Amino acid sequence: MKNVYLPITVDHIARVEGKGGVEIVIGDDGVREVKLNIIEGPRFFEAITIGKKLDEALAVYPRICSFCSAAHKLTAVEAAEKAIGFTPREEIQALREVLYIGDMIESHALHLYLLVLPDYLGYSGPLHMVDKYKKEIGIALDLKNLGSWMMDELGARAIHQENVVLGGFGKLPSREILEKMKDKLKEALPKAEYTFELFAKLEQYEEVEGPITHLAVKPRNDVYGIYGDYIKASDGNEFPSESYREHIKEFVVEHSFAKHSHYHGKPFMVGAISRVVNNWKLLYGRAKELYDAHKELLRPTNPFANNLAQALELVYFIERGIDLLDEALAKWPIRPRDEVTVKDGFGVSTTEAPRGILVYALEVKDGKVAYADIITPTAFNLAMMEEHVRMMAEKHYNDDPERIKFLTEMVVRAYDPCISCSVHVAKL
Repeated sequence: MKNVYLPITVDHIARVEGKGGVEIVIGDDGVREVKLNIIEGPRFFEAITIGKKLDEALAVYPRICSFCSAAHKLTAVEAAEKAIGFTPREEIQALREVLYIGDMIESHALHLYLLVLPDYLGYSGPLHMVDKYKKEIGIALDLKNLGSWMMDELGARAIHQENVVLGGFGKLPSREILEKMKDKLKEALPKAEYTFELFAKLEQYEEVEGPITHLAVKPRNDVYGIYGDYIKASDGNEFPSESYREHIKEFVVEHSFAKHSHYHGKPFMVGAISRVVNNWKLLYGRAKELYDAHKELLRPTNPFANNLAQALELVYFIERGIDLLDEALAKWPIRPRDEVTVKDGFGVSTTEAPRGILVYALEVKDGKVAYADIITPTAFNLAMMEEHVRMMAEKHYNDDPERIKFLTEMVVRAYDPCISCSVHVAKL
């Protein structure tokens, strides 16, 4: 008897940023083929900034994404400052991290409540949840609005921030605004704790359990955080950010406009769970208490643990933001910017965007960008994500096709992909 093939296609994965799909081919003997199709159009942000003045290029990079524009801006500026040999004052670094934390809070809240939670509660989207789950939707919007307001105050706008410039900030909020920001973070902490307890009750599907190599930035100053000069892997290896190309290889796959990535020849994962796996010893405060009480749920072998790790980070980054504001306010008044001299050089910045490691490598020559390479978390995750989609499909290939579609989309959503960011083409 001839083998019969059943194609299962998700043309557009719902509730993720950007356009991607899933294609699964099932035969009588199981899953024959799985493709995670990234069909977002090619992006040329690196190529179009070659030859531009450095400050002009730094205004372009945040436009890569509205979800995580602060992450792009801050990482690009740090790479540029490394290239020209400039190091900002500690208080400037602290306030930049507070701005980055605003991005974390907004992004995690949106992902957890509006993109992931509907799956678990049996809704097609968050709007249908409003009547029955007003509290959860209210918390989502409160946290989202807090993060957005923080970025607006420190970045001069909620998206595509222009206030971060070479040498510091164009301007700084008043002391009163920073005090208000600290108070708002304190008010938000119980909402973050509620979020963690809520997501600790949700299922993590055993079908995708298996070994995962996790990569994360090794934080500076031995404090769980966003900035670092080394990349750390769960296999015990670590390497300087500048040598990322020696350990991580991007390659083209036929079914995707976004490249896939391997670490030492194998798929790997980045993101909140990868940060927790590699850096949990650096947690402190209420987040460390929650980690100790629920660490069996923050499993390094399951991508669904990324959701709970994001919830844990909501608690952590709110507390971290309060501490950073205290540090900055202790040095008030703060000069917003130091003069910089733009010199020739090459710099690499690796930071932790909400979705994982973000790499910017910039070469500056004669005051202009001579080379740019940007690799986003989703580009790092795609190979591992596709493998987990395959694992889920293999366990459910005899199920109703709609059930297979639902479960494989849930796998993708657990990674919180930013598909638009993942497509980068360095040459026109």
